[in-house]
Amino acid sequence: MNFDDIITDLPAVPDADDNRHALRPEPHCREAAAFMFELPEHGIGGFLYPWVNNDGTAGSAVVLFGPGVGESIQERFEAEAVPDDMDFHDWRVRGLTMRLGEPHKSVDLSFTGERVTIDCHYEAIHPVYAFSSHKDGCPSYYADDRTEQHGRLTGTLVVDGKSYELNHFMQRDHSWGTRIWGLNQHYKWFHATTATSAIHFFEMQSFGKVVLRGFVFKDGRMAEVRSIDYDFEFDENMHHNNFDVTVVDSAGRSTAIRCVVYAKFQYIADPMILLNEGATTVTVDGTPGTGWCEFCWNKEYLLFAKQYVQYAQ
Repeated sequence: MNFDDIITDLPAVPDADDNRHALRPEPHCREAAAFMFELPEHGIGGFLYPWVNNDGTAGSAVVLFGPGVGESIQERFEAEAVPDDMDFHDWRVRGLTMRLGEPHKSVDLSFTGERVTIDCHYEAIHPVYAFSSHKDGCPSYYADDRTEQHGRLTGTLVVDGKSYELNHFMQRDHSWGTRIWGLNQHYKWFHATTATSAIHFFEMQSFGKVVLRGFVFKDGRMAEVRSIDYDFEFDENMHHNNFDVTVVDSAGRSTAIRCVVYAKFQYIADPMILLNEGATTVTVDGTPGTGWCEFCWNKEYLLFAKQYVQYAQ
């Protein structure tokens, strides 16, 4: 894929950042990737999640959820030691194979579990965005750096013997370094993708401050998110049903996004927090697409506050 015709206000990301990094031998240091995909016509949302810890142990997981699968499917393999010289150009851990193509442009993925098999190809639709491109960089408690990107997913998904052809959007996240989940009192991790646009923002609330990172890609130009204005509604469990946002970027553009959550899942990634996942249908300035909206909550706060969810409406 040729990105030469895309105008960007952001610095280029080194090719090496697409590959495995040397991790420091300290607590909470890890490297992970998340590949999120949405099949709204089948009522399915899901993600592939490979990771490697600083001690050289690695794992992989797939999660599928939504009305198309009923009770969520979670298949996970972990604690496998991998060689120090094995990188993401030929990454093999139990259950998963990942092979990078041209840096920051393509990835081949396969996963085989008891109930789920995925064989797919990801092709980017815009240049990668790195948190380090922001003047304040990436919050050090959440990664040395993070990259975000959207693309097209093709291939096959098989669930309990039923095959689904994949020709959908995918959102790709990659992070490395320290991650201390509990230092986020709350965050919103947001993605919206159409055939002609891609928007991402990450709004974190930590240490009494609000941190915002993200990008807008549309009309052949990629620019940094400068401000967001949003509204949403909860269900009885304080899980978001919809999300409407207006994003203003460094090119002075305003982008209106409407999201409806069609599949929900609560992910326990750490004892301190709960992640309310939402696979969404979207319209971006009126153009349809799909996306993802993840709310992170301090666990104790969420369990307390959802008793009073009527006050949030």
